[in-house]
Amino acid sequence: MNDRLIKELKLLKQSKYRKIKNQFVAEGKRLVREAINCGDAVDLLLCTKTFYEKNKNDWQGFLEVGNTMIEIITDSQFKSISSTSTPSGIAALCNIPRSPYIDFKVREWIYLDKIRDPGNLGTILRSALWFGFKNIILSSESVDPYNPKAIRSGMGSHFGLNLYQSIRLNDFIKTHLIVSGSTCGVDISNFKLPERYVLVLGNEAHGISKDIAPLIKKSISIERLGEGESLNLSSAASILMYSLTRKK
Repeated sequence: MNDRLIKELKLLKQSKYRKIKNQFVAEGKRLVREAINCGDAVDLLLCTKTFYEKNKNDWQGFLEVGNTMIEIITDSQFKSISSTSTPSGIAALCNIPRSPYIDFKVREWIYLDKIRDPGNLGTILRSALWFGFKNIILSSESVDPYNPKAIRSGMGSHFGLNLYQSIRLNDFIKTHLIVSGSTCGVDISNFKLPERYVLVLGNEAHGISKDIAPLIKKSISIERLGEGESLNLSSAASILMYSLTRKK
């Protein structure tokens, strides 16, 4: 592999270059499998000679995918493009998918308001896919969903979700009830599920931002059965999604 391509792959560790190239790198066996199964997400497969020799029997079918190029690179080259301390030896250069047309008839949406931690974001996306919340809006000040840490903690969920980064919450006020998770809202067990709604999840430290607070029409909370000040954002998000799904 030429040095120019390695340099370009290294630059994809930075958000601005991922947006310019409209690509990101997914590392590890599970993520690469998910990317390949997605269809047209993979532009290039990369693996070390060590990985190839050790896994070629199990991975032969995956390493021969349609017209996808496969590059065998050295351990040092792979380490230079990797975002982990212990590189797995296999990665996929993936295309960031275009968000589909916005369908305001979709019943449930999630709006992530200034979520800053990529690990939290990835975990929320993983839970969203599990509970069937396929449409996710990220505010302009949220962390890049294709941040390497968000990709790892998402465990392949990015390939099954519709991610939107340029929709205003205001666009939903006529068609959906805007609902937020809160420590002082109505207990979710007593919440009547509306025909259409947007679940807003606020920043890890500061909660719902002041600019969208006036749009919130209902706040829901999780009953505390033990002790503690609060739940981690991704934990609270998972409980809320589960509880809302059970009301369908």
